[in-house]
Amino acid sequence: SSAKSPLALQEVGLDAMGQQSSLPAAVQALVDAEKMEVDCLKIHSTEIFDFATMEKFVPADVFARFKECLVTGAPTPEADMKPIADGMFKWARTRGATDFAHWFFPVRGGGGATGGSCGSHKIDAFIDLDWSSKTPNKPFVATFPADRLFQGESDGSSFPNGGLRVTHQAAAFTTWDRSSPPFIVDKVLRIPCSFITHYGKCIDDKTPLLRSSDAVHREGLRLLKAMKLATDAKALYSYLGWEQEFFVVPAECYKARPDLVNCGRTLIGVLP
Repeated sequence: SSAKSPLALQEVGLDAMGQQSSLPAAVQALVDAEKMEVDCLKIHSTEIFDFATMEKFVPADVFARFKECLVTGAPTPEADMKPIADGMFKWARTRGATDFAHWFFPVRGGGGATGGSCGSHKIDAFIDLDWSSKTPNKPFVATFPADRLFQGESDGSSFPNGGLRVTHQAAAFTTWDRSSPPFIVDKVLRIPCSFITHYGKCIDDKTPLLRSSDAVHREGLRLLKAMKLATDAKALYSYLGWEQEFFVVPAECYKARPDLVNCGRTLIGVLP
């Protein structure tokens, strides 16, 4: 058989011996990208620990109680916390996650910037010391303790809060918002959380929203009972937000408004 020309060999990615050779980096990158191309519509909701996923990784009775707690607002039973954390850990590891993070939205304030839309997170690895070991230097073990799922701690004094707090009250805590399912991004299990101070004051954008939802739930059920409609309803959910309007304000007018400069919004009321 006739030998192929060097040009033909290069086109098919073969060397002079007829063996497959490496393609130029740019060409190889395109080939790899084409091989890795994924139809997003076929893999949607695969990186989120929603009800459908939770049901597969948590005992049936624990799952049923978890859903009931979401309706009633009751805290998760302490006995159920470990099975939930274990199931979430097992699922996260099957998806390649190596770390977890409490993800929250602190009130940043200042300059009227909408900094509240920028989230923060405190990342920890799925490891801890094996405290059951008898050795002085405890070995590491892959784990996800239940207490780290449901609550975390951060330095609350690092965030604007409307006032200063003494050192022993400077801590702030994150707590999992159970109505928001955790999800994985960049191999990190992100747990949506509320962010509150030592005495339960909110210093984030999520907690006021949750408290507003609780108020709508509570008063909405009262209204339904007063109207004798759906009197057997156990919960009321909001799927639409309040209508908002946005205005473009000239810089000179903006600087003349202390409320806009300091709070990023219009304040209505009597001056102190």
